Amino acid sequence: MLGKRAILVVLLSVAVWIYFLPSPIDPQPYTFKGPPPLLEGPLAVNTRLQNGRRLFTGQLHGPESFTADQEGNVYTGTVDGKLWRIHQETLTLIAHMGQDLQECGAAGVQFAFLNGLEISSQTGIIYFTDSSSRWGRRHVKLEVIETNALGRLLTFDPASGRVGVLLDGLYMPNGIALSPDESFLLLAETSIGCVLRYWLKGPKAGTKEVILNNMPGYPDNIRLSDRGTFLVGLTTTRFRKLVPPFLDLIGPYPAVKRFLAKVVPLSWYNMLLPRYGLVLELDAEGEVVGSLHDPTGSLTWAVSDVFAHQGRLYLGSTDLPFLPVLEDWS
Repeated sequence: MLGKRAILVVLLSVAVWIYFLPSPIDPQPYTFKGPPPLLEGPLAVNTRLQNGRRLFTGQLHGPESFTADQEGNVYTGTVDGKLWRIHQETLTLIAHMGQDLQECGAAGVQFAFLNGLEISSQTGIIYFTDSSSRWGRRHVKLEVIETNALGRLLTFDPASGRVGVLLDGLYMPNGIALSPDESFLLLAETSIGCVLRYWLKGPKAGTKEVILNNMPGYPDNIRLSDRGTFLVGLTTTRFRKLVPPFLDLIGPYPAVKRFLAKVVPLSWYNMLLPRYGLVLELDAEGEVVGSLHDPTGSLTWAVSDVFAHQGRLYLGSTDLPFLPVLEDWS
């Protein structure tokens, strides 16, 4: 058996080796604006998300986001690069994407993590986010841990073929949604848990403002609902407990982040994420006017998108091998 001195030498040798091992991330310190909000009022715990059902179990792998056509068909993309059409209870494979794509970019910076997208019905201009100039979707956990402002909000004008940069220096910009009159769009910054409003028209055109900060979780996509509010899916929750949330704890300490990125496999972080489904409903000013919860994850968790269509809510999640739907969310 090894003696105490030999064990100490081994431990010190491992520590030195880890210290000089290059870290895959280059984090910056970040401190959240305060402790997570209390689950009261519009945020009060409920079981509204548990009143749905699962479709296409075993046929879909991580349906993340949705859209629909004029005929009422719903389309979703899955994490394995496939595009599907949903017509009533029928699922049809449309395309398998993500293969042999040429590199492209804007303003001298290549795209690395294209994410949210909105198309103006008035001008045809496409608004989209590039969540990071360093990390792609497969390494999203490193992007969140790193907490660097490497994201951008961009536009594409089909008429001119030009790509423009509206905002840069964003913390993992994710989902975006145009207001009904297209005077502004809302944008989620996932890694710091906030929602921005970017003005497209009026006296504030070209400016941004934070309208919701210190959220009870990390937002993904934002969608305009069929009653004029905005629905935000939270990929994981950030609740008040005896111990602060994980990212709150490590946020101010880049050295801790570097160490964790060296020694902890990405798959292990899933064990830190609670299976809790949560959707927020916001008004145009960013006030939370309602929420839908699944405290036990019986229907869904890690909600990536909330798409209201013909009275039904389609709930996205990159973690699930099925499609959760809610027939009535009133």
